[in-house]
Amino acid sequence: MSEKGILLESGTNEMELLAVLINGQSFGINVVKVQSIQQYDPNLITALPNKVPGVLGMLLYRDRTIPVMDLAQILDIEVTHKSEKEIIVVTEFNNAVNGFKVQGVKRIFRLSWKDLVPFDQAIWNTDYFTGSVDIEEDQILVIDLEHILSNIFPDLIIEDINEQNLLKIEDIARDQLQIIFADDSPTIRKGVSNALKSAGFSNITEFVDGAQALKYLKIKFSNGEQNLDKVVLISDIEMPRMDGLSLCRNVKQDKNLRELFVVMFSSLINKQMIAKCEGVQADTYVTKPETNQLIKLLDERCR
Repeated sequence: MSEKGILLESGTNEMELLAVLINGQSFGINVVKVQSIQQYDPNLITALPNKVPGVLGMLLYRDRTIPVMDLAQILDIEVTHKSEKEIIVVTEFNNAVNGFKVQGVKRIFRLSWKDLVPFDQAIWNTDYFTGSVDIEEDQILVIDLEHILSNIFPDLIIEDINEQNLLKIEDIARDQLQIIFADDSPTIRKGVSNALKSAGFSNITEFVDGAQALKYLKIKFSNGEQNLDKVVLISDIEMPRMDGLSLCRNVKQDKNLRELFVVMFSSLINKQMIAKCEGVQADTYVTKPETNQLIKLLDERCR
């Protein structure tokens, strides 16, 4: 599975989900984050001297050393159904390669982001999952890998703001910028919003998916008379109900919104994804966790 499989057309709101097994239960990982699938061999794992909960150790993978995490431990699942052929799912996002051990792989499903039902964070303590989807009478919980990494390697998720960007608070009226921010991960929303606010961007409105953000934009700027020069949409790419590419496409096709400056802020920025961003006419793109690069782009909109 070194190739990403079928390339989904930009802005169609489709996704491919890899269903993996942990103790007989199905969990989902977005295929675009998956680099390969390896058979797990405990003899190839080098344990760390200072053991980190959930981290099995390091694996030599394609001439580089990557950490391998046990999803059962991290999700606090007691494994009672043993598997003779456990699997490592190797992922690449946030400019980092990591391995996640599971007990098996079922198959890849193609579905619409509309099929993914987000969890209500106010009701459920579901930090490790972004939502669920019912496929073939099986409920699949979609894992928030970014949240998992934020607990183990926080620097991979949100970059610290450098001193130079903090000092510019005195020179640039950052509070004049109205920021619409869409991301389904509570960890990312909180981290990015706090970072931007500490840099002086105080006017931030958050949404958990593209559908909510689009509804807000259409209502707020419905008459087409507002000046959008100081309004910026920052959007994640993979989100339930409506993904970021579909959100951007809808914005750019709307006569009242097409002048809105759109930044795709995602852990999945690569050559393939850049082509997709350009295909939906996104103005620019930034790879998570490059918060300082994001601030640089926002400062340009303040001038």
